[in-house]
Amino acid sequence: MIYDLILVSVQTYIEILYKTIHLQFYSYNKGILLMDRFKKVIKIVSISAIVLIAIITFLFLFDVLWKSPSFYKVETETKLNKPIMDMVEYEEIIAVHRRPYCYSIESKSGGKVYVLGIEHTKDAENSQFDTINRIWNEADPTTALVEGRIGFLFTWFQNPITEYGESGLTAELAKEKGIKLYTWEPTRDDEIKSLIKKYSAEQLAMFYSFRPYFSNMRFGKPANPEEQLQSYLESRTDTKHLRGVIKSWYELDSLWNKDYPNINWRDYSDEYGWPEGYLSSIANESNLYRDYHLVQIINELVKKGERVFVTMGSSHAPRIESTLRDLLE
Repeated sequence: MIYDLILVSVQTYIEILYKTIHLQFYSYNKGILLMDRFKKVIKIVSISAIVLIAIITFLFLFDVLWKSPSFYKVETETKLNKPIMDMVEYEEIIAVHRRPYCYSIESKSGGKVYVLGIEHTKDAENSQFDTINRIWNEADPTTALVEGRIGFLFTWFQNPITEYGESGLTAELAKEKGIKLYTWEPTRDDEIKSLIKKYSAEQLAMFYSFRPYFSNMRFGKPANPEEQLQSYLESRTDTKHLRGVIKSWYELDSLWNKDYPNINWRDYSDEYGWPEGYLSSIANESNLYRDYHLVQIINELVKKGERVFVTMGSSHAPRIESTLRDLLE
């Protein structure tokens, strides 16, 4: 929303400048163009543009404006001798494991990782955020990893926690400390490139459109579910393999009603998993691919001697624990 307002403001500013130039440039006195006025306008426009760019640069430089954290490119993948727990196996412990699920692992290299599995919430008063702050101070990390992309943020008007939950707080702490910050997610193109070998483009377009909708349902139902789903469809399937496969929420609605006639997608949350069928299968494969990438990042950084602080949804932490301990201890 703030990004849209800034964009509209800049567009409006440019339009006003254009009209000013237009009026000044075409001010005729008996058919004679007043070049001196045009030169003055050009000077005003140039100075204004420089000031605007300087202000925006300043806001990014001092972390008033945030952009999405970079992806981490793993240099060398390591073979996993102990497999990552999949979602089917995880169902056996989902109701009983501790929350938040936190642990640390120290490597012989001297590096260490602090893993925090957090129940997703945007309630700034939730005690889990106290846990994050406490362990952060204990860890004194050199690199931070967050789940998700964390979109544009204007800190003068937006709270990192109420916008992005545990990822927002972790990013804020990393920026305050001045350490490296990455998303532990693989790129969507890489993930889809892996999944397209097993699932159809239509099935994947369904999954990536509904995933953010179901994930955000735990924070409340949107005022206009159809409009929100259309937005996710357009943004999440704008990739090489999925672009244009499904064009509107009407098509998504029709496919959903055919495949899952007894569930209203408008009220569905993925807090306790996906409905049985190809979507739950894709979700499992997607999580395994994401967790594999996460484990590779942690392994590489820790073995370089980094002190890594990583936050994630509570299901990821127990599923990667045995694999990490086998790699690092």
